[in-house]
Amino acid sequence: MTDSATPQDTAAPAEGPVLPEGTHGPAVAEAGPAVAETGPAVGEPAATATEGGERTALRARRRRAAVRWGAAVVVCALAGTGTALAVTAQERTDLPGLATPKDGRYTFPALVLPQLPSGQPAPRENKGRHTADLRSLLLPVPTEAGGPLVPAAALSAPAPGGSGSASPSAPGSASASPAGTPSASATAPAGTALPGRVPCEAITADWKDPGALRALLLQKACRDAAVREWTAADGTRTQIRLLSFGSQAEAWPMFDSLRRTGEPKDSSGGVQTGDTQGWDTVFGVDLATREVPGAPPATRIAFLSAGNVTGVITMTNPKGVPTAAFRQVVTLQSDLLA
Repeated sequence: MTDSATPQDTAAPAEGPVLPEGTHGPAVAEAGPAVAETGPAVGEPAATATEGGERTALRARRRRAAVRWGAAVVVCALAGTGTALAVTAQERTDLPGLATPKDGRYTFPALVLPQLPSGQPAPRENKGRHTADLRSLLLPVPTEAGGPLVPAAALSAPAPGGSGSASPSAPGSASASPAGTPSASATAPAGTALPGRVPCEAITADWKDPGALRALLLQKACRDAAVREWTAADGTRTQIRLLSFGSQAEAWPMFDSLRRTGEPKDSSGGVQTGDTQGWDTVFGVDLATREVPGAPPATRIAFLSAGNVTGVITMTNPKGVPTAAFRQVVTLQSDLLA
């Protein structure tokens, strides 16, 4: 019975069909994923090196940017400091575009308060009574006048032909200069300083009603008078008169009369009260102004009352008195009297 199947022959078909030689498709396909899975592990060192290089380059760029910005800050700081030093080292008027345009104001020397007699208090501590030489309270001449400035020694020297203070010739009378001595306002040329004393009655010649002023001077016993005049390059003539009395109570009536009715003798169109709103007022000094109508006025007058001293400032110019110059002169004169 050779045709019967053996157990081995029976089990052989269970092994599956025999593939042709050289055909390994399933085996290769199954091996593919395994090879693909090992790819990342093999390439990991190269990726890490690339990322490290990028971080190093980024840090280098940041360092270079920090250096550039730091250098820019230092340069800007040095440039700003140099510019600030260059600007502050010069006078404001020397810088282009910053110079104050000319508005008619004058250039005065530095104002110096007068020296008080030994043992005498300042006006604010003496009920407003000024004891300094009246001439030293006059505003100095500006450089625009072209006249010589009066040295301090000349202001403190006694008046020629008299003592340091002019006294009335009789009780209740006005002071007068020595006989035969011409007043400073009549002898000094325009554009020069007038440091001398003048008679108190000299002020009456400037007003339309001299009789009333003369009577008031006698009644209140004017003790001293001083005047200064100059003519600036623009043709503006300035006259400053100071009248000294025994007390503020005696000086106030003169100030009050002038501010209400004072009218220059050469004014044909009358005068009107000036506007003082917006002025820089000076503590201890009362101010009133009058002016001849015009635009700008050809005559401006300021009346000052500071303790026992009454001041009159008159500025005239046929072309008009500059407002800035008028305010400047009045304010600076007030400062000296305060």
